[in-house]
Amino acid sequence: MENTFFEAPEYPVMDRFKNSAILFLKYAVALFATVFFVKILEYSYMAIKGQMPSGFFSLVLKAFIFDVIFLLKSLPILYLPFLLFFFSIKVKKYIYVAVGIIFSIYILIYLLLLKYFFTALVPLGSDFYGYSYADIKQTVSAGLSIDVFTILIFILPFAFLWIALKLAGRIKTIDYRLPVGIFVVSLALLYFNVSALPPQSGFKRDYDYNVAVNKEAFFFESSYAYFFDNEPDVDIYAANYFEDGMDGDNAVRPQMKYVNTNYPFLREENTVDVLGNFFNIDSVTRPNIVFIQVEGLGRAFSGPNSYLGSFTPFLDQLRTRSLYFENFLAAQGRTFASLPSILGSLPFFAKGYNDLGSQMPPAFTTLSLLKHNGYHSSFLMSTDVAFDNEGLFIRAQNVDQLISKANFNDFPASHNSYWGYPDLDLMRKAVGFYSKLPNSKPFVSYIQTISMHTPYKVPEMDKYYALMENQMNKLGFDNQQKEEHRNYKDQYATILYTDEAIKYLLQEFAKLPSYRNTIFVITGDHRLPEIPMSTKIDRYHVPLIIYSPMLKRSANIRSVSSHLDIAPSIVKFLQTNYQLKTPQLVTWVGTGLDTVRQYRNIHRYPLKQTVSDLTDFVSGEYFLNGQTLFSMGDNFTLQAIQDDAKQSQLVGEFNQYKSQNSQVTQTLKLLPDTLYRKFKP
Repeated sequence: MENTFFEAPEYPVMDRFKNSAILFLKYAVALFATVFFVKILEYSYMAIKGQMPSGFFSLVLKAFIFDVIFLLKSLPILYLPFLLFFFSIKVKKYIYVAVGIIFSIYILIYLLLLKYFFTALVPLGSDFYGYSYADIKQTVSAGLSIDVFTILIFILPFAFLWIALKLAGRIKTIDYRLPVGIFVVSLALLYFNVSALPPQSGFKRDYDYNVAVNKEAFFFESSYAYFFDNEPDVDIYAANYFEDGMDGDNAVRPQMKYVNTNYPFLREENTVDVLGNFFNIDSVTRPNIVFIQVEGLGRAFSGPNSYLGSFTPFLDQLRTRSLYFENFLAAQGRTFASLPSILGSLPFFAKGYNDLGSQMPPAFTTLSLLKHNGYHSSFLMSTDVAFDNEGLFIRAQNVDQLISKANFNDFPASHNSYWGYPDLDLMRKAVGFYSKLPNSKPFVSYIQTISMHTPYKVPEMDKYYALMENQMNKLGFDNQQKEEHRNYKDQYATILYTDEAIKYLLQEFAKLPSYRNTIFVITGDHRLPEIPMSTKIDRYHVPLIIYSPMLKRSANIRSVSSHLDIAPSIVKFLQTNYQLKTPQLVTWVGTGLDTVRQYRNIHRYPLKQTVSDLTDFVSGEYFLNGQTLFSMGDNFTLQAIQDDAKQSQLVGEFNQYKSQNSQVTQTLKLLPDTLYRKFKP
């Protein structure tokens, strides 16, 4: 005869609730045990891969505390479907199956998020909601790798869980007051919204925090913030928004003179030409402009004072003949906003300007304004134009030629990867393209690379592994440093490959007649995350190299600028020195590059880490990450500080930007049509 529950009518409903709570608590013991079993597997995997952070035992203790908090917060939510089964199923073994399915789903979500972390080395958050199904499928396919340990991680926890549930069901009777007390604590944690994420200030490196954090807690807490946190309601024309001084120094902050409340980013164009003095100017012949956006290029492994050592020998040599910006910031932590930021200094909208698709409002960009002034315009990429709606953005600039993955049929099919063709193929295509452009007309062109991206596989990998070893010897690494870097040998080998691809482009371009009159603007879209990051701002720290045979002097610049400053400065440079026709009203978020050689920051910027996360803000020599304030030093060293007045200032400035951004997202009023038509490409 089957073991059944509560068949006799004399059991009151309250007794059944008590018994359900007792049984659920027994099974919850199995869930707790399984979660910590998964944590052991997680840390074992990272140890095998050589990715364990320093201070491991202290980190594990912090992680344990917050894992418990998240599990306690999860119990009331998991109890609801359990209660439904408990009251509808009479047979005990079926309840065991039902709770096993509920808890297995919980564990499966954790394992999937863990797999993402093993690939990206950053936890997945609400950025998940910002991508289309096609984008997610392509990203997952590119980063998907299966090994024996991965298979074990996806098998062993479920076996452990079901055995633990069987054993937990045999636990002797528990006083019902214990589960009641635990539920009270759990509900209190939910009601008071106690975070299951440790404070970031308690970790020396951003990577240490990423390891410690419960990946499921991170995903669900960021998801909650994504759906339920409202943007602040702030007067974007408050008087203090137009301040022209900065607290604590004599630097002058560029003014932002907005002119129309219906168009929250429309302002007077008052950028100062800071580039003209560096160039030999021939006002009769307009220069060509070539942008090179390097996927994943971060300062952590490129250029002077790179804390991982520099693995870009060609760019290191090029910077000595260039304007080199050491303390330069990408405006975004992923590629989604790079084109709008670099080319148009555009606001982020809700999920990035490109996410608006066919609803993207007309905008001024370097491509469109130069096209309006008679430039030939082009865009070259070796990937699919559909990703991140980049094709829609590029075509909206009315470029004369768009080269993408579909145009690489003349290259070896074996070179075609998840994303597209490797960077050396792209540069060969670019050289062939530029060689056919007429010399009678100036051109503006944009090259977007891809190789420094998961899965970090390029032709002749063995060659670049050897170059990596050679570079480590040149850098004077000891054996420990070499072993640490070999854990990411695919990444470093690919960095060296892309550096050589850029070298090939410039060497071959130098043979063309147009070379002597061309300005190259080279930057990273963001710092690749698959090598652990040291701080929260490390993701944004990229180089900017402005190189040209037209330069009359080079400079190493340590003042802070960002992607958002490139378009204002390039356009102003051409308008001042080459009589480009440009608008007097613009929607630039940035105010132009700062070319002062010593470290300072006269700017303030929003930094959008992912499609959905807008939590970072820079103002002066301070960095705000969520609720944590940092002082910001040369080479973007960060020190967490407690300064309520300064934090209030940054929060206020950030909220003003958020209000502007929220308004333009709702209305899509970026530029008046009458103004745009005057400069339509």
